[in-house]
Amino acid sequence: MTTDRRTLLKGLAAVGLAFTGGSLAQAASALPAGKTLAANATLSLTAVVSGSALDHQFLAGVSTAARQHGMQQQPALQLNGPDGSLLNHIHTLAQDAQPAMLVGLVDDATAAVLLDLVRSSGGRVLSEQHQRLGGDAAQLAALGQALVASPEHVLPASHPQGSPCVSFCCVI
Repeated sequence: MTTDRRTLLKGLAAVGLAFTGGSLAQAASALPAGKTLAANATLSLTAVVSGSALDHQFLAGVSTAARQHGMQQQPALQLNGPDGSLLNHIHTLAQDAQPAMLVGLVDDATAAVLLDLVRSSGGRVLSEQHQRLGGDAAQLAALGQALVASPEHVLPASHPQGSPCVSFCCVI
């Protein structure tokens, strides 16, 4: 068994023990190549939003799930026009030795660019759903919670007059 494979398997085992939920263990087992977690570490969580009216409720759901699962939550990243600071921050996360979970609710153009950056940096996209969301606070909070707790079970929502957006979860 090679050293790289042994390190990866140790990291996956540690992550599996660190999380009690199978979905979080599945998310952590999808760590990008070359990244491992120490036995007592948890995934860092960063939320990305695009400055819409839906952000506050979505972020509340993400925060609730992060607390429930003992994840270290970083400040949310918000798209501030075409200045590139969000992309630079995502690139910095990708270059960091520690893996991080990234969840977001953004417009489709922003999602395309972000997810392409994640994939090209060796990250894994666990969930990507096109949504049409209304202003229902409970639905938005539930979406944020589901992306953190069980990204593979997130279903697209369709509200006829809702705002089009993309929800996603990835490990970078």
